Amino acid sequence: MGRWGSEAQATHCREGEAGHNVSLVGTMGDTQMSQTISTVNQGIAKQGACASRQNLDVQAGGGPPLLVNESSLVRIRMLAEGDPDLVFISLAHRIDLYLLKKSFRKVRKSKSFGVDKITAKEYANNLDENLYNLYQRLRRGQYVATPVKRMWIDKEGGKKRPIGIPGLEDKIVQRAVATILNTIYEVDFYDFSHAFRKGHSQHKALHELRERCRKLNIGWIVSADITGLFDNIDHGYLCDLIKRRVNDGGILRLIGKWLNAGVMEEGILSYPGKGTPPRRSDFTRAFKCISSLCA
Repeated sequence: MGRWGSEAQATHCREGEAGHNVSLVGTMGDTQMSQTISTVNQGIAKQGACASRQNLDVQAGGGPPLLVNESSLVRIRMLAEGDPDLVFISLAHRIDLYLLKKSFRKVRKSKSFGVDKITAKEYANNLDENLYNLYQRLRRGQYVATPVKRMWIDKEGGKKRPIGIPGLEDKIVQRAVATILNTIYEVDFYDFSHAFRKGHSQHKALHELRERCRKLNIGWIVSADITGLFDNIDHGYLCDLIKRRVNDGGILRLIGKWLNAGVMEEGILSYPGKGTPPRRSDFTRAFKCISSLCA
């Protein structure tokens, strides 16, 4: 299988080969619509799903047979930790059946659904074939992001806050990409940065603040906030920020599709042109985490 991504503009290094200048050439084409699967392709998908089921669910030698995928993420983290200026240009091929299935298992299994009107329970009825079909569309550049369904929930003081619900397959792929991005960007943060990071929370931030004030005898605190940062962040600036560490054509193309997929509200589709839609997904947290580097 060929690697994904457009021709790399910067040839820093690829994952697994730090210190080498490697130019990668590949394609991840765009299509306007996902093609309907033919009867022949359905048969191929079924065969591929059976193979993936054996690889993903059957343990050999007392351990999962595709542990190499886990070890590759560890390798990526080690490279990111070892060189803060390292730019990764070959990552999209890590979105394989193993990572897609792992991502599906971690997707919130609520009854709510996006514009696609597909629930996790329905998708799981034919999980292996569905994931294989998704994987093939990603590989061929035929994956199309669906608009985010916007809903409003009540807040204190009578105000309302918008939330967005992506389509199920969007959630799965976003989770997979977020897993890769978080592995790289996590090492760039200081320990006292607690926003949108796994293992961190506002409670941990308040605890650390209290302890530092007590130990250092601090008597005053300045609180500052950027109003509407994630609603107004420039898409081009966000992508430029991501490219400082990840300049993979396949990953950037997926991010572009999600940013430009639009928002569906009460049957009306709009394209904000800026900001990150308020989605219920791990990828939104990854966006916010990366954006915090420049906040």
